[in-house]
Amino acid sequence: MSTGDANKGIDSSSKAQDLPEKLLEASKTLAKRLDEDSGRRKAIPIRKSFVRVEKGADTPPPLAELVKRGGRGGGVIVKLYLALVWRCSGGDFDTDISARTWANLLGLEDPNIKGARRIAKAIKILEECKLISVSPRRGEPSVITLLDESGDKSPYDLPSTSYATKKLRRDIYFKVPTTLWTEGFIQRMSAPAMTMLLILLAEQSGDVSPGESDGKEVWWSTERFPQQYFVSPSMRSRGTKDLRDLNLLYVQRASVAPPGNNRTFARERVRNVYRLQNQALVFMDEKSSTGKSAPKTSPKKGHTKKRSSPLEQTLRAWKEAGEGAQSSS
Repeated sequence: MSTGDANKGIDSSSKAQDLPEKLLEASKTLAKRLDEDSGRRKAIPIRKSFVRVEKGADTPPPLAELVKRGGRGGGVIVKLYLALVWRCSGGDFDTDISARTWANLLGLEDPNIKGARRIAKAIKILEECKLISVSPRRGEPSVITLLDESGDKSPYDLPSTSYATKKLRRDIYFKVPTTLWTEGFIQRMSAPAMTMLLILLAEQSGDVSPGESDGKEVWWSTERFPQQYFVSPSMRSRGTKDLRDLNLLYVQRASVAPPGNNRTFARERVRNVYRLQNQALVFMDEKSSTGKSAPKTSPKKGHTKKRSSPLEQTLRAWKEAGEGAQSSS
C-alpha cells in the first residue's frame, strides 16, 4: 500500500534548505573538481560503526554524537566529515585545505569569514570526537589527518582494504555517492536529512557485499531503531520527509513479518518501508563510466614538474581572482 502523494518527486530546487544560486554553483564546481581529483572512486566509503552501534551499547555512535553536539549546525559537521573522507581516503589520509575552501564546498554563506569560522568550529568538534587529528602550522592551514570512523582514536585505513584482508565486522562499510555532492543535493540537506541518508545507506548496504546500495527495501521495529542509531522519532520523521522532497527516497506502508520468521501465518505488522532512489543509489561498480584506467605515460626527459590536479587549479584560480579584486579596490 503506497503512501501516495507523499512520494511524488518534486524539483530539486524546492522544499530543501535555502541556498543562494551563486553559492550553490560555486560549491558544485568545487565538488566536481574534487570528484575529478578522486580518479575512478565515485563513492565515499564510510564504516557502519560511524552510523550505528551493536545491540546493547549504551553510548551513541559518532553520527548521533556529532548531530547532538552541533545543534542546528550539526549538518555542517557531518558534511565536513564526509568531505574530509572524500578528500583524504584516496591518498595519505590527510589534507591541508583551508577552512574557507571547505566553506565554499559546503555552500556556506560568507565563506571567507563566517563560513570559515563555522568550519573551524566543526573541525574542533571532529577532533574532540576523535574522528580526526589536527596539526596546526603557523601562517598556513592546519594538517588534518583522518582517524577511524568508530571514534576509538585508532589510525585510519581504507575499510575496503581492511575488510578484504581481515574480514572483521568493524570494517563493514557503505558508500555515499559523490553525485549527491556534484549535483548539489548534500549542500542543501538539513541535519535530519543527512542523518537519515547515512542511516539508510548503511542499512541498504549488505554485510556480505559491503558498499552496495541498490534500492533494497528496509524497515525497522520501533524498539530497534533508537537502540542502534540513537536518533529521535522527530529527527527520523523530518529527515525522511526532506529526502522524499528531494526525490531521493520512496516510503510506503506495508505488512511485514518479524525478522527471521518464515512461517506462512506469522503475525504481521504494518510498518513504513524505505527505499532509496535516483542519485542516492550506489552499486558495487563505483568506477568511471568507461571502467578503464587512464593510460600511463612516461614523463619527458628532464621534465620533473608535477602536474597540478583539477582541484588545485580551481583553488589557485580562486586565490588569484581574490588577490586581483583586492588590488583593484
